[in-house]
Amino acid sequence: MRQILPLIIVSLFLVGCTSGARVPTRTDVVRSTQDRLRADVQALSVDFAQRNARNRGVLNDAGLWVGMRLAMMGYEADLEQVDDTDEQRGFNVFAELRGTSRPDEIIVIGAHYDAEVNTPGADDNASGVAAMLELARRFAGSPMDRTVRWVGYTNEENSNSAGGLMGSFVSARNAQNRNEKIVAMMSLEMLGYYDETPGSQRYPFDQAMAARLGMDLPDTGDYIGVVGRFEDRGLIDAIAASMRSSERANVVAAALPAMVSAIWRSDHGNYWLAGYNAVMITDTSEFRTPHYHMPSDTIDTLDFDRMAGVVDALEVAVRDLATAEAE
Repeated sequence: MRQILPLIIVSLFLVGCTSGARVPTRTDVVRSTQDRLRADVQALSVDFAQRNARNRGVLNDAGLWVGMRLAMMGYEADLEQVDDTDEQRGFNVFAELRGTSRPDEIIVIGAHYDAEVNTPGADDNASGVAAMLELARRFAGSPMDRTVRWVGYTNEENSNSAGGLMGSFVSARNAQNRNEKIVAMMSLEMLGYYDETPGSQRYPFDQAMAARLGMDLPDTGDYIGVVGRFEDRGLIDAIAASMRSSERANVVAAALPAMVSAIWRSDHGNYWLAGYNAVMITDTSEFRTPHYHMPSDTIDTLDFDRMAGVVDALEVAVRDLATAEAE
């Protein structure tokens, strides 16, 4: 079920929400990118720190907060229930920038707003949501050739998706059932942790596999990754090239065999199952950060200067994807 988010209800929610979160304001327009990112990570990882299956009220409040943030940018926010028989199981939050010349061709930019139990989830994944909101703000009111869909997913974490109710699975399946032409999906999954120490970067496979694939991967965790399957190589290369052209982020592109299970572990994997090309934009999760799924995944561990550079680079990539090639 997909329904328009009633803004009057959201306004009432923000007055008396269970988490006591701060009401979003328009003052973010005059802040720096770093300050806007920090404010959104602060809201999710502090005000909504318990946004998980053990605290469904807080988790759903966090989703409504994401919807209000999008609505205050001028978007019409929609909800997509993940279980029509039990609304408490949560919802995805949608907003769209309708394309001008090719509106049926859709670019999806998504990030999950839930966190694992016992962690505030600053990097995982308040960082991804903050980046998605910053991108949505930059594109608001400026449609391009293709439609851009912004999505906040619920239930990405294992403890929250018990019963098969992963928000992105429902979203991708519904898009498939509507025969939507999603030409690219970008999952923003952990964007804020960096480590310049040599040897700080690990991988879900050994160097022998990397050598066989002809990949020379860095051992220092100071980059952002664009990750996908061999089948997504064209999309991976295009996004990585656009991001590099911004000269704002150190980007590593990785097209890997689908058999590497770690590359499936976010919302993009469900779009693969639905037959769409998708990539994960990531700081590589537990292969770099020691705070993965830990109480220590807090806002003070994130590098907002680098995050701002990643958002600047992603803006170029989204703009390139959403602009149709001349015929």
